Amino acid sequence: MEKLSISSKILLILKILLSLLFLSYIALSTFFVFFANKETRFAIGSAPQGTQFSQFLLSTLIADFPNYSDTYFEKSVPYNKRGFYYEGFKLLNQAVDLDVKEHLGYRGWIKLNKLKDYQGAIKDFEKLDSLTPDYFDVNGGSINYLLATAYQGAGNADKSRIFYEKLFKKSKNNYPIFPISYVNYGILLNSIGLHTEAIEQFNIALEKTNNKQSEAYYNKALAYKKLGVSDSADVLFKNALNSYDQGYKIKDVYNETFHELYRDDIIRQIE
Repeated sequence: MEKLSISSKILLILKILLSLLFLSYIALSTFFVFFANKETRFAIGSAPQGTQFSQFLLSTLIADFPNYSDTYFEKSVPYNKRGFYYEGFKLLNQAVDLDVKEHLGYRGWIKLNKLKDYQGAIKDFEKLDSLTPDYFDVNGGSINYLLATAYQGAGNADKSRIFYEKLFKKSKNNYPIFPISYVNYGILLNSIGLHTEAIEQFNIALEKTNNKQSEAYYNKALAYKKLGVSDSADVLFKNALNSYDQGYKIKDVYNETFHELYRDDIIRQIE
């Protein structure tokens, strides 16, 4: 038998080592997919969100632990992010059914921000508010703000004002409020003819953003325009355009924001 050269021996050893590593990886992956505890499997499955591996691992978890609500929720997220709401809501609704307090707020947030289903969002938020009266944060925002914008979107100015006032009352207790909250409240006041009061809200937003928020400038300009102060409005529209072009605007990579401002809106007013 012909002896192997040194290079051939090295190559053979490397092939054996790589094969062992691959088999170890397969064995380890199989263990984590089917035999590790559910928390470990969930952590591994949720990390590469939306991938085939993630969705497969979450599916095995659902099969093994059909009452584990977080798995349905996590599997729904990439569907809803990508606009596949039929598939996403089938899973999200199951998560809500299993743990209403944990997942109802997120479902309301999706209805409000992605589907613009204001009545559906109101129903979810009000139910959650009744279940958790001392809990204010929902998906990184205040439930009072979410209800205020949901009612605003639904055209109910009176109910919207109630929740805006609740939100601002919380600010006196050092509760953080985003500047866009004042802008959207100002838009509401503008829509019901309270232009001077609206301008006060836009001024607060500008103060909190070092005079760099295009939405505040733009809507303040609209208020002055309705008051017949065209010179001030013209200056503010130009400030809005300048801020917009510098990137000082509210945006979301996944969906259109509430009262989204576009550059063409500003240009039309200037022209």
